[in-house]
Amino acid sequence: MTSLFTTLIKDLKVSPASDGQIKVTVTLPSDLFLHYARLLESLAGFFQFANRKAKIAQLQSASSLEARAKEAQQNIDLYHARLVKAFDLYSSQGLDRKSAVKQIAADLRAKKHPWCSPDLVRMSLVAAGRGGRPGRPRKQS
Repeated sequence: MTSLFTTLIKDLKVSPASDGQIKVTVTLPSDLFLHYARLLESLAGFFQFANRKAKIAQLQSASSLEARAKEAQQNIDLYHARLVKAFDLYSSQGLDRKSAVKQIAADLRAKKHPWCSPDLVRMSLVAAGRGGRPGRPRKQS
C-alpha cells in the first residue's frame, strides 16, 4: 500500500516565480483530493490558532504590559493637559466652573472623544489640580 505522503512527494513540482516566490503544483488522484483539501484546511486552522496564541503571549509579557501602562499614562496626561488648557481658557472668559465643564464636554463630544462625559471631565480636572471636589457639582442658589 502506498502512503499519501509518498504520492504527494512523487507528484510535487516546485518552480520559481517572480519576486522571490515559488509556485507549488501537486498532482493528485481524484479520490485523494478531498483528503488533501481537508489536510490543508486543518493546517490553516492550526496556524491561525498558533498565531492567536503567540499574539496573546506577546500581549501578556511583562515588557508589553509595562509599555502599555506607560502609553496609557501618557494618554491620561495628554487628556489632563487638554482639559486644563480648555478650563483655563473658559475660566478666563468668565465662565463659572459648571459652565466650563459643560463646554469642555461639548467640545470633546464634537470631536468624538471617548472621554467626553461631563462627569469624567469634572473628575479629571480635580485629578489635574483644578479645584472643586470629585462628585456632583454644587447647586447654584
